[in-house]
Amino acid sequence: MFKFDENCSYRMPAHFGGSQGSGLSNLFYKDVTAVGINYRTDKKQLEQYVPEAFEILEPLVMVGYQKCCGIQWMGGGHYTLINVATPAKHIASGEKGVFELVVWENKTAPILGGREETGIPKLFADIPDFHELDGHITANASHEGRVFLELELVLQRSLTEAELAASSYQVSQLGWRYIPNIGRPGAALSHATIYPVEVKCLSGSNANGKLAWIKANPKYNPAQARIINALADLPILEYQECLFAKSSINLRGDLAREL
Repeated sequence: MFKFDENCSYRMPAHFGGSQGSGLSNLFYKDVTAVGINYRTDKKQLEQYVPEAFEILEPLVMVGYQKCCGIQWMGGGHYTLINVATPAKHIASGEKGVFELVVWENKTAPILGGREETGIPKLFADIPDFHELDGHITANASHEGRVFLELELVLQRSLTEAELAASSYQVSQLGWRYIPNIGRPGAALSHATIYPVEVKCLSGSNANGKLAWIKANPKYNPAQARIINALADLPILEYQECLFAKSSINLRGDLAREL
């Protein structure tokens, strides 16, 4: 009969075997197309969706679209994501980064790799390739055939070498790993997490951008309506400068840990 090895890590279904060590590794993405749209919002409303173990550093909603291609651990495949985050600090440890409010991805494998294992709150959505026409970039996300987010950029000018260097950065994704009890309220596991990421901007343009949240009817999207509608209710007070970029990204899963 199958026996667990305490020196291995497993993913469900675990009984087909695991891998030695933590199961988390350094993942390098060399071909990422990214759209970034940030806007200021009401801090008190935003605080409703950030666990009390964190402090919001700036009432900023950061929405990013990424098309990730040539992924080695996916056999050279690709996937697309949209993440929503806000600058934050974990109070007890002092670690600063961006707290991930939600991340939608369009394939199962990356969702499993970041959800229960490292506390990044990933969900499924249909996210088609972005469209580019006459300096306009558009993208959207939908669930069960109903669009809930539309993004639009108008490109302005290409970034200089100095601006590209300034747009390259290291950031810590902050998350919350929550596993519910079975058959009763409460958590079997609940704690903060950190997942460092390194981004190198290879080329890009600054842009004017805007987005639109389309509220979801709970009748037709019972699994995600409260998430979409909560984000849609956050007021857009002021857009920040937006970005369209080609990047490489180093996901430091080897450094991910509990806080």
